[in-house]
Amino acid sequence: MDIDLKKKFWLLGPKNIQNSLLLGYLQQNLELKCEIIDTQATPDLSRILAGHIVCIDALGLKYDHCSQFLEQLPHKNRTIFVNLEDECDHEKLLKWPCVRGFFYKGVSQNHISKGMASILTGELWFSRKLLSHFMSSNRKTPVKIPPAVYSLTKREKQILKLSASGAKNSEIADSLNVSTHTVKTHLYNLFKKIDVGNRIQAINWAKDHLPEQDLAN
Repeated sequence: MDIDLKKKFWLLGPKNIQNSLLLGYLQQNLELKCEIIDTQATPDLSRILAGHIVCIDALGLKYDHCSQFLEQLPHKNRTIFVNLEDECDHEKLLKWPCVRGFFYKGVSQNHISKGMASILTGELWFSRKLLSHFMSSNRKTPVKIPPAVYSLTKREKQILKLSASGAKNSEIADSLNVSTHTVKTHLYNLFKKIDVGNRIQAINWAKDHLPEQDLAN
């Protein structure tokens, strides 16, 4: 049986003195069960399970290499990076939900231990400058939802969604267990509500104005 997932810690990096000391320090101060996976050889990541904590030694690594590691890891773990050199180059890693913290080259083991303790309680560990820049770069004013969206019935939204997927009237009718005449009637009504003249215009309107969940569900 595996140990407590919250206490299993993997370090992906070279087996050097610095990483060995870091693992020993974290294991002693945070009661983590630590192991290292040597990335200088072909790393075997199969033992890393969802929920495990993963620390990637990013010394000398660019974004593309870091993202390759993330793509191979389970989605539901917590990942941190140590020995980062360039704050700006790695900002894109913030888009990965599993990434929980950055620690830059030269910081003390005590600083890393403090940050890890926060991450273990569910917090994030990034600099204010980095988070501020990321937020300002990725936030935008939501597209205004036109009043017509709220006038569409649930059935009309279902038909619009199926139309957007490429389904024909007969296929929509089979999917919703209604007649093709009923489908045509709903299409006629929703065309009037959103002020479009044909199916293609209606699909384009839906992509622009309907909330994503209405098209996805």
